[in-house]
Amino acid sequence: MKQNSSYSFVLIAIFIFNNVLTAQKIAVPISAYGTWDRGGGIEDYSDPKADFVMGIEVGARWSEVQSNGPDKFDFSIFQEVLDKAAKYHKIVKMSIDVGPNSPLWIYDNGVPLVKVTSKKPEKHDKKFANYPFYLSDSYKKYYFELINHFSIFLRNQPKNKFDCIAFVQVKTGSTGDEAPYKGVPKDEEHNITKKQWEDFRLQAFTQFKKCFNDVKDNQIVLIFNGVDVEKQPEAHAWVMNTIDPTIGFGIKGGAYNRGHHLSDEKTFKKQWMPFLVNPKGMKLFSASEMDASWNKPIFDINKEVGFYWAALSGMNTGISSTNMQKGAIEYGYEHKEISDIFRMTNKYYQQVYPATATTAVSIFHEGLDASDTKKFPESEFGVAKQSNLDRYLKICKAYEVRGAKMDDVESADLNQVNERERQKGYNDAGWDIEDGNYERFLTQISPNETSIGLFRVRGTINEKSSKYDRFARSFENATEKNTMFFKFDDEMFANSKPKSLKFTITWLDKNAGSTWALKYNKGKDVKSAIEVKGKGDNQWKNVTVDVTDMLLDHSGKLGSDFVLVNTDKVDDIFNGIEVTIQRK
Repeated sequence: MKQNSSYSFVLIAIFIFNNVLTAQKIAVPISAYGTWDRGGGIEDYSDPKADFVMGIEVGARWSEVQSNGPDKFDFSIFQEVLDKAAKYHKIVKMSIDVGPNSPLWIYDNGVPLVKVTSKKPEKHDKKFANYPFYLSDSYKKYYFELINHFSIFLRNQPKNKFDCIAFVQVKTGSTGDEAPYKGVPKDEEHNITKKQWEDFRLQAFTQFKKCFNDVKDNQIVLIFNGVDVEKQPEAHAWVMNTIDPTIGFGIKGGAYNRGHHLSDEKTFKKQWMPFLVNPKGMKLFSASEMDASWNKPIFDINKEVGFYWAALSGMNTGISSTNMQKGAIEYGYEHKEISDIFRMTNKYYQQVYPATATTAVSIFHEGLDASDTKKFPESEFGVAKQSNLDRYLKICKAYEVRGAKMDDVESADLNQVNERERQKGYNDAGWDIEDGNYERFLTQISPNETSIGLFRVRGTINEKSSKYDRFARSFENATEKNTMFFKFDDEMFANSKPKSLKFTITWLDKNAGSTWALKYNKGKDVKSAIEVKGKGDNQWKNVTVDVTDMLLDHSGKLGSDFVLVNTDKVDDIFNGIEVTIQRK
């Protein structure tokens, strides 16, 4: 398996609490989870149409902050956003791009200039024409002084504006990717070994900690990128053992809010999800950059499909906030179907603890994980390695009757960074991708044994398709899969029963006269909450029903709380179930 490079594109802020949760500063309250404005896409946050924006991200280049020499700093970009945030009661993430975004005057003041040969010259040569030699004492002097002045500027804000500062991202290299160069230095003397780079980063970490954490008052939470326990063990040990747990710290990682199957998703989810949703002990906050993905070819097929499944796949890996590029925010502001998806994002991402959750959701999805040799034996589908493209094709061929295809099979051999950059079509098989539903506190029990996953439900996805067309689940009467079983999280109603549960079931009314029902446990009896009969217009529809007397003790078959039942022999199709919880 290829190494997971997703840590470069998603931001995870970790706040460590002791047993009585005595952290000094909660940088991002759960009420701010959801959609953030990355770059100022909204002018007036009091506009009701902009109510989907939960927070703001602002960044500047070092060359903008200190353009006129070593003694002059201009933080007006940050001041303007802090003023606006205070006016509209928002919180802000801040960062300064260094490295290739350094001011040109440093090269006239003792810092060696580094030119590189880029692997993608059409993208990088103009944008990142100049790099500093990071190990030079002169560079460190100017860089560390920048950190110091930035902290002084922020920590001396008046209280109403200081309180708007959520966290500051530590950036040491090229953009936020925590690598020195995007390419290879043309002069070998400017090469930097892995150890040299890690040593430099730890020096920078120490300066950030000194200026933002090791102060008597107005401490600010920091976020670190590239501190994975396997890839950067020294950096991982440093943040775990050096940062004061009562202040907390963050790491940047993950990229699974792009709306299509990206490799290594399951590995990422397994590592981080226990700290993000209903954490026991250490609590993490995860904020993911949408960057320019929403303008890539795969999003151009259908923006609504892209944003909808991006929100759900982000929920699936525990993302707490999606920092949307300015253009995406503007697009959402002008298109209600997109801003409604952003509002859905806010609702779902804010469900962190089951005992206080107001929403539970199960959206149906099956991913064909080519790394799974049990489901897809090598004897039938070929050797299980990411570069074996024929394996993906054989897997989709086996699921062709359900709509599965590989529109861009060549991209399956790329890491997730290049997948989202280059992929031009939908792929239903991928490497180490999520293979189950997208759920929060509502679980379908044994989904593949009790239903079948569908892909491209009403044919080829195009600009006219519904967001629900991409994935679904169906009964399969021919194999006696006529009941789907569901249960709520064990902790959701452990302390008190809800006043009511409002079920919203999204289904495709494909066959005239077809029937299905939602049934639930009520004591020793099974009760029908609603029985539905189709009209056959092939349209997606929402059915809602309120339930006040569900038993909620997993006493149904397979440990279920409720079921969807096929009450005839026609295979009904569903997108998912959302349950709104009214607590007593």
